[in-house]
Amino acid sequence: MRKPIRFYASVLGAKCMIGLMRLMGRNATNLPGEIALYFFPNLLRYFEMPKTVIAVTGTNGKTTTSNMINTILRENGYDFIDNSFGGNVDTGIASILLSNCTLGGKFKKDLALFEMDERSAPRLLPYLAPDYLVCTNLQRDSMKRNAHTEFIFNILNENIPAKTKLILNGDDLISSRLAEQNSRVYFGLDKLEGEIPTEDNIICDMKNCPKCGRPITYTFRHYNHIGRGYCEHCGFASPAIDFEAKSVSDGVVTILHDGKEEHYSLPNNRITDIYNTTAAVTLARTFGLSEEQVAAAVKKMEVVKSRYDRFEAAGCEVLVTLAKGQNPVACSAMCDFIRKEPGKKAVIMILDDANDARNSTENVAWIYETDFEFLKGDDIKQIVIGGVRCRDYLVRCLVAGIDREKVACTPNEAEVPGLLHLDDIDKILILYDVFNGPALKNICDQLKALPTGGNA
Repeated sequence: MRKPIRFYASVLGAKCMIGLMRLMGRNATNLPGEIALYFFPNLLRYFEMPKTVIAVTGTNGKTTTSNMINTILRENGYDFIDNSFGGNVDTGIASILLSNCTLGGKFKKDLALFEMDERSAPRLLPYLAPDYLVCTNLQRDSMKRNAHTEFIFNILNENIPAKTKLILNGDDLISSRLAEQNSRVYFGLDKLEGEIPTEDNIICDMKNCPKCGRPITYTFRHYNHIGRGYCEHCGFASPAIDFEAKSVSDGVVTILHDGKEEHYSLPNNRITDIYNTTAAVTLARTFGLSEEQVAAAVKKMEVVKSRYDRFEAAGCEVLVTLAKGQNPVACSAMCDFIRKEPGKKAVIMILDDANDARNSTENVAWIYETDFEFLKGDDIKQIVIGGVRCRDYLVRCLVAGIDREKVACTPNEAEVPGLLHLDDIDKILILYDVFNGPALKNICDQLKALPTGGNA
């Protein structure tokens, strides 16, 4: 394909900017791509993409799954382009491509792995033309951009190239229907022994059959609409699963594939991370790696600390987990995780998006779709809420039936540790928004400085 002069100018200018930003100690993950696309909106069309491209998308779990796939591939000797340092929209991926391409838009590496924001599909999929596309799930998300699952489904469905092989969550009756003409492989999770399914969520994003509109009958649900279901009227049903997680024991998941059991280590036993691990394994095995190659690599996988962390402080176990503020499904899953954790617990919530904390937002409707009712058990001794919207969360907790005496709140997140009472507490669980890292670090540092059994 003949390339216009503006393409070469964009590449050259972006490379100069990337070099300058790195000299200044900046990562250059977004700005060079943003400026290059502003100067030449058709930039992505003229790259000569690597021989094999893998993309990972979905509402929840795409970052963790991408990182897991990254580990598996690197542990098996693959050298590839990736955006693991951030930037999963068109400007970020453009920056990564500009960092790795020649002036003519070619690449020395034959493989690329990209985490891709699902909303960015029209601006990315036609040009990345992935050979493999992993979709973790499609669920209700931020009301400001991704609230309606059918809206996101259509965006993806209309832009998936015909050549792309899909790795889909067979337990998600929404995303499992993507690009039905394409080749596909399904992963899923059977109902586990001893599992207590979460069927009391406020929301379920798939209640009616997408074919005939009649009610869906679920044989089981792990949470929300994620599980196995069918329509009694038209025969629509969950697909047959190619890679099915059958059991979890001692940190190992057993996956049934082609009638044979395969065993892989897990970073932890949360349902969401069992799904993420199974998705990563499915991609790797479909990509051509053997069970032994994948199993050896999976042993070295960890959920990145920006998603999940654990440490000791003040004589308590502290669990830090991303709750994705403004995302009712992800936040509900973490509330469910908390209620199922054993012990006497204190909960810290700092769920304000940092951008909204600066500029404010009047839309708090998502918190009434979030299952804060899961936090009203007697084993949860205290809830401390920090952030500019703390009183909105307080009202929501009261609506959920949580005892007012259990809840403390402060607009200043730095004051949160000082409101804890740890005399009768075994665990502290911190729920935080992905864009609230500095406040989280401040709180964790204060907790680590506490004497055993002491308060801030």
